[in-house]
Amino acid sequence: MTARPVRALLGLSGLVVALTLVSCTGDGMERADGDDTGRRSGSAGPTTRAASDVGGRCPTLSRAQPRQDGLPGLELPCLGDGPSVNLADLRGVPTVLNVWAAWCTNCDREMPLFASAVDRAGDRVRFFGVHYKAPRDYGLRSEVDFGVPFPSVHDEDGDLVVQRLRAAAPPQTLFLTAEGALAGRKVGEITSQAELDRLVQRYLGVRL
Repeated sequence: MTARPVRALLGLSGLVVALTLVSCTGDGMERADGDDTGRRSGSAGPTTRAASDVGGRCPTLSRAQPRQDGLPGLELPCLGDGPSVNLADLRGVPTVLNVWAAWCTNCDREMPLFASAVDRAGDRVRFFGVHYKAPRDYGLRSEVDFGVPFPSVHDEDGDLVVQRLRAAAPPQTLFLTAEGALAGRKVGEITSQAELDRLVQRYLGVRL
């Protein structure tokens, strides 16, 4: 075999390896502006959280009457530690409710944005999650892998979330007033820290 065919073969092999690596990471395409949505969080910078900071214990909430303009009376078991939570009981503090799934790469990309928001919000805003359409063990692993910075309830089949929350495809983020009214909903991925901060201020009146 001559030198030229050998060089051509080596070049082709390198291209195959490069394409394989891109496929495995799932980051083969970037935004046109060159911004990596997977791990950016605007001026605040990405937040790195230890495994012990991930998730958290589901709270014990006071019972509340479901509102027509709020979340349904839907009780789901905690994904991690803690009691079951009725979504209608998410009252008393403005709440950001994120619907996510273990197999959702868009959900993974959102989590550093939520982690930064959680750190900056303190006790002014509650962040809470609904994990669905995956086994509980898978959800717990992804909770750590994604760095989910808030506790979540769990709907393995996903039927209740789809029917009662009208969240057929994750991610979706709901914004609830302290009185339990549904003030707004973002369907699809939140792609920047600035966008998340604007949504919180617009719907909940809280500046992060």
